[in-house]
Amino acid sequence: MSEQTTGGITREAVKEYLQQYHAAREAKRLLERRHDDLVRELKTPPMGSTYRTMPTSKPTANTEGSVSVVFRLAEVEQRIDDQQEAMGKAVLNVMDMIDLLPMGSTERTVVEMRHIDCKKWERICKEVHMSRSRVNDYYNAGLEIIMANKRARKLVGKYMRDNPARE
Repeated sequence: MSEQTTGGITREAVKEYLQQYHAAREAKRLLERRHDDLVRELKTPPMGSTYRTMPTSKPTANTEGSVSVVFRLAEVEQRIDDQQEAMGKAVLNVMDMIDLLPMGSTERTVVEMRHIDCKKWERICKEVHMSRSRVNDYYNAGLEIIMANKRARKLVGKYMRDNPARE
């Protein structure tokens, strides 16, 4: 499969730029799951300890305790707040890029559904009442419109320099 370029940026680079909101949203979801796990751990009563008359040479239980869980919980909450801010910036970046597409066009609808609503391809096909190949044609046409814009090429190029490719 050949990589199509326009003005030095590739279609894959534009897709990666448009995916930044989805990636930020997924990172926030992971942090929220971690937060929920820590809250559950904090609410779970500790296992009953057995009374020992003789001290053991090794610790028998996790000595971390609920204090460290509280500290980890606070750290995760701070990360969630930071990620929420990153999501806000990412959605604005993506919306600026999508604004280059004609209002009311099918290309814009497909790109918005994919990158703002974070919908799966099957769901997009169902909602626009088209086959996957037709939806893909509109999506690629939308990417071409974006790639043809000088400002978009500059933004994507900067984004790619600031965020080296993740493998």
